[in-house]
Amino acid sequence: MAESYQNIAIRKNLISKETVLVPKKTFGSVPINVALVYPNTYTIGMSNLGFHSIFYQVNSRDDALCHRAFFSLKNSIDDYINTLEADKPINEYDIIGFSISFELDYINILKILDTMGIPLSSKERQGPLIMAGGPALTCNPEPLADFIDFFVIGEGEEIIHEIIKTYREHKSSSKDEILEALAQIEGVYVPQFCNVDYDETENVADIKTHPKAQMPVKRRWIKNLDDYNTESVILTPYTEFKNMFLLEVSRGCGRNCRFCMAGYCYRVPRQRSLDKVLERAEYGARFMQKIGLVGAAVSDYPFIDKLAEELIKSRIKFSVSSLRADSLREPLMAALAYSGHKTLTVAPEAGSERLRKVINKGISEEHVVNAAKLARKFGIKNLKLYYIIGLPYEKNEDIDEMIEFLVALKNTFKNSYSNLTVSINPFIPKPFTPFQWIGMEDIKSLNEKIKLIQNKLKPHGIKVIFESPRMSEIQAGLARGNRHTAKLLYEIYKNGATNSAFSKTKIDGKGLEFYAHREIDKKAVLPWEHINIGLSKAYFLGEYNRATNGQPTEKCTEEKCQKCRICQIK
Repeated sequence: MAESYQNIAIRKNLISKETVLVPKKTFGSVPINVALVYPNTYTIGMSNLGFHSIFYQVNSRDDALCHRAFFSLKNSIDDYINTLEADKPINEYDIIGFSISFELDYINILKILDTMGIPLSSKERQGPLIMAGGPALTCNPEPLADFIDFFVIGEGEEIIHEIIKTYREHKSSSKDEILEALAQIEGVYVPQFCNVDYDETENVADIKTHPKAQMPVKRRWIKNLDDYNTESVILTPYTEFKNMFLLEVSRGCGRNCRFCMAGYCYRVPRQRSLDKVLERAEYGARFMQKIGLVGAAVSDYPFIDKLAEELIKSRIKFSVSSLRADSLREPLMAALAYSGHKTLTVAPEAGSERLRKVINKGISEEHVVNAAKLARKFGIKNLKLYYIIGLPYEKNEDIDEMIEFLVALKNTFKNSYSNLTVSINPFIPKPFTPFQWIGMEDIKSLNEKIKLIQNKLKPHGIKVIFESPRMSEIQAGLARGNRHTAKLLYEIYKNGATNSAFSKTKIDGKGLEFYAHREIDKKAVLPWEHINIGLSKAYFLGEYNRATNGQPTEKCTEEKCQKCRICQIK
């Protein structure tokens, strides 16, 4: 197999436009060679800070190098998956590490391995070792368990060094011996050391574990963010955030939104110190026109007003990844306006005040109106609102209330905004959330709600964009799947991985829609229960009951409390 001339030309163009802020290393110049693969396009992968962070951490070592590869350098699968840095096939590296952010990219992993002639089944492979990590896999790695040799459960900046060290010490050993050694690292999950049986309802019936495997597998997380620089290390114009140096200011969110997997996956909420953020922002401003501040809710960063003021004093323009309507204040908005921010984006999520109490969103219509007033005051002309439909306990009245509010908002600010855009996204139940037991709403109902919203808002000049309920269903099926889902994914790939294959492929009469929509008994052992993210099942059941009763849960504070108690875990 040879790489096409078109791919070679694209590769050379991409490299020529990159500014690399880490030392470059030659393939084979160090004992361990790692190919870090993003199973989507170059543009999306290079917009991902987690991808940048692992690339930097491996290359910071004297005994290892990391080179990048992508499912596609443009918009479709490449005929040969070579690394950018060395133009080497990924199967010539010791470890292939997949950085995975979205369930919809799972099928691309099978395509990548198969394209490069690497056996899909972990049990049929001797090398290279296949590693995978990311938030979706931290919460439920089972749908990829047949294909991946070992998973990183949690945050990777610290554990990747332990993995490289252990691999180097056992590199001359057999694959099983290497995996046994890796399984001793806290946060490493080796699926072949955990055998799972299911009953006829797809609930876990029995789990048998290898004597040397640590079960449950404990999530790793960084205690002090200042110890690691999580920021852009390769600058390129071909990203979602061109002309921007990305810089993480915080990680995790303590708002306790009950639908949000990231809020639980990245708990405890942590912040970088103001001095650290300013130092790295000044560094990034040497290379790019603008700094991109990244966090679950940047407006919640405790030093955001001071940070905004100091950045503007230094004539550093910036943008933000996310905002909450209830924590927006004038210093931040003034600085965003100075920086050329064109759109205010906030997420009420649920359509009514009642439903926002169910999901514990903590945002009112008044918060959204006040945020819109602030944007108007500082000349920000575009307003975008995110909503979720199909939430647990949603009623038709909730949709009606959302429509009424949006029409009123448009009329109130009709001379203030160039565009009012509403993004509608179907609710996707995720593991390790209080709604993990609840099935997704059926596709027909979701489509009817989207059509109703479009028809009601269009006459008022409100633009409606939406995520496909069918694509959301696939995502939900993979998010809530088990090892039978891995076999289903394999069959889907064999059947061409088309929309039809996703819809029609079934095993024992069950397709992905079964896993998306099924209700799971509260007493059942969950498919992901052998993963320990630090929060008990009883905690999630308690939050489920509070949601049922519309009861709020206070946000996390820096002080130790008695709510989830995760911050008391050593």
